[in-house]
Amino acid sequence: MSLETFEKPGDLYLARGEDVNPLRPLFTGDVVANLAIPGVQEVGMAAVVAHPCSMRGKEAQLEPRVLVAAVAESGKIGRTAWAGGNFALMPLPDLVEAGQLCVARLDDIGKALTADIMAGVRVACLSPFGVNLLQQRFIWRLTRHQVPTYLLQEVSAHVFEEADLLEEWSDTVCAAGASPEQAAASFEAFVRADRGGGSTLQGDLRDPQRRSTVRSACRAEAESVAEKSSSTR
Repeated sequence: MSLETFEKPGDLYLARGEDVNPLRPLFTGDVVANLAIPGVQEVGMAAVVAHPCSMRGKEAQLEPRVLVAAVAESGKIGRTAWAGGNFALMPLPDLVEAGQLCVARLDDIGKALTADIMAGVRVACLSPFGVNLLQQRFIWRLTRHQVPTYLLQEVSAHVFEEADLLEEWSDTVCAAGASPEQAAASFEAFVRADRGGGSTLQGDLRDPQRRSTVRSACRAEAESVAEKSSSTR
């Protein structure tokens, strides 16, 4: 048995610190500062471990609570040590500063208030590889079953794509005056709309051949929604 590990710390992150877009939808692997986790910690960093679909309900609005794991600074653990040990931890090297190792403690989990998460500061967003590595370690910890990250990527590629599209949509629509909640709701309505025969843009994202068409449609519709919002202000 050998789990996967990272080559460079930067491989794990989509964005850190000031590079995190506040309009990016909350996603698996996002690290938030100053968060209380009932029964786990009064305050501290935490990483979202919930799947993006399980943390959202009607009109893509976040549930009142979201499953997270406590994040704390760790002693030194070599890169190669992650493949065959430390299974209760997810490595988060260089999370806050270079040379510092933080870890998500996968046994210290609980549901934090969504309002507290959204009011906090997102320290980092994981890259697709980082998310897949987190899920691989979490699955192993819970089941002792090893799932290669490439398989996790195959089943989640459309979810990563949808998150990127919602981020772009929110950037465009919120600039015209919409709230993040309104942007999420309008995006969800658009991608879930029946386009004939039960086909939806959200469903088309599952087919890699159709993703470029979905991206073009979403970008055009976001511009249209933004123009309408601007004209009514």
